[in-house]
Amino acid sequence: MRSNANLLRLEAVPQRQSLVDAVVDQLAEQIRAGVVGPGSRLPAEQELALRFGVSRTVIREAVVRLKSLGLAETLRGQGLFVTERALGEGVLHLRAPVAPKDVIARDLLEFRCALETEAAGHAAARRTDADIAALVQAHARLAEVDARGGNGGAEDFAFHLAIARASRNTYILQVLEFLAPSIAGAIADGRTLQIQREGFIAAANREHLRVLDAIRAGNAPAARIAMRQHLDAGMVRLSAILPPESGKPA
Repeated sequence: MRSNANLLRLEAVPQRQSLVDAVVDQLAEQIRAGVVGPGSRLPAEQELALRFGVSRTVIREAVVRLKSLGLAETLRGQGLFVTERALGEGVLHLRAPVAPKDVIARDLLEFRCALETEAAGHAAARRTDADIAALVQAHARLAEVDARGGNGGAEDFAFHLAIARASRNTYILQVLEFLAPSIAGAIADGRTLQIQREGFIAAANREHLRVLDAIRAGNAPAARIAMRQHLDAGMVRLSAILPPESGKPA
């Protein structure tokens, strides 16, 4: 039975940070880095509580979180152990942000700039006739909703998801599918605000059409540029709508 608990470098948790999150972050980082290898026994709850400077209740919640991440497991009568698993194996997990909606929307747009710009380029290079048909249909549905004065958040996201499918990159698609509730919700919230500003929705639709045209033409560089311009413009529109102090720390 292996035990590398003495190798763990644990620090008292800053009180300004979520105690459970901080404990999980420290342990997960070191487990993933291999400081304690698969099959290693982790310190008991009481020892962890002392070393982190938190209550055993916090440690119990952190242990539950580690188990949900697939990083640790309890063996009956023996204690808590690092899970025996292959490198990189596990379920994608992102901690839900605690922030105003506008901050979440901004962060998602910044994240999407990197991911979806490449997705558009790959889609242009790899798209099939079926992909083009799906993109044209998704764009038409969005235009129809906009013409009726609807929100169009779900249809907007569906268009972007169709581009991810056309990219033929399973990781890009899986990440967007995983983040679907957050991204679709942020898009819907943003469009609710943009509908109130003349020309904002029309501008977004023109940008969508440029992305579609570049993918349909098989022009990967143009598709990347068009997608980046669309997401950057979305950031500008978001900034124009929100009050100057929105999202800034107190």
